[in-house]
Amino acid sequence: MYQDSVDGTILAIDIGNTNITCGIYQDDKLAWYSRFFSSPNRTADEYFSLLSPLLEKTMADSVKIIAMASVVPPLARVWQHLFQKYFQASIVEINALSPLGLGYKIPDPASIGGDLVANAYAAWKKYNANCIILDLGTATKIQFVTSTGTFAGAAIAPGLKSSADKLFDSAALLTPIELVEPHVFLGTNTREALLSGIVHGHALMLEAYVQRIKLQYFEQKEILTVLTGGIADLVKALVPSADLVDKTLTLDGIYLACRHLLAG
Repeated sequence: MYQDSVDGTILAIDIGNTNITCGIYQDDKLAWYSRFFSSPNRTADEYFSLLSPLLEKTMADSVKIIAMASVVPPLARVWQHLFQKYFQASIVEINALSPLGLGYKIPDPASIGGDLVANAYAAWKKYNANCIILDLGTATKIQFVTSTGTFAGAAIAPGLKSSADKLFDSAALLTPIELVEPHVFLGTNTREALLSGIVHGHALMLEAYVQRIKLQYFEQKEILTVLTGGIADLVKALVPSADLVDKTLTLDGIYLACRHLLAG
């Protein structure tokens, strides 16, 4: 996956507002993957009780390095305590101040979330192309990174599911529905109308952003559009400019960034 040579098993952790995603990389491949709901009320011991039954003991014992990116500082502290208590491993935190070779067209790179840094680094190293990244999570994050590793900027919008949840909470006559790909553009009942407005509406926003970014950076002749995040598959067919879905982009970026830092 990457040219830097670092021996050992790496546990990568992506701590987000809704989910915590974990992956173990062995022999440069993702060997194990799991996801938990984020909860600020869980202790390190409670999180370990969720994590440990899923890990094979030999795999857990082989972890010597833990790489972490977080957008939730209190949870990051909980997981750091977990690592110190239950793992005999070095901890590497990935953020915009990490010396990864990325350039930033942003006055204060320290304000950039670790997930955006990981996405940019993964896209740069995995695809070696100018990349628009559409990350669908609690928030929808749209970012552009060049083939030379310049983080050009980002847009952050309310996430598809979080927006839908807010709508259902605020509207007395609307009840929650399962979010699936709409089969019509204009609905003839409430469910169809909601699916179109929520899912098509988000997809149209994403497509418009892609086209405006390509127009703004017209001098970049080849631009790859990558969808990632938990519900990326839901909108893939509705965003014509999306070239591929990479569900492990953020986790791969944390792993690759960690390898780079250790090799350097």
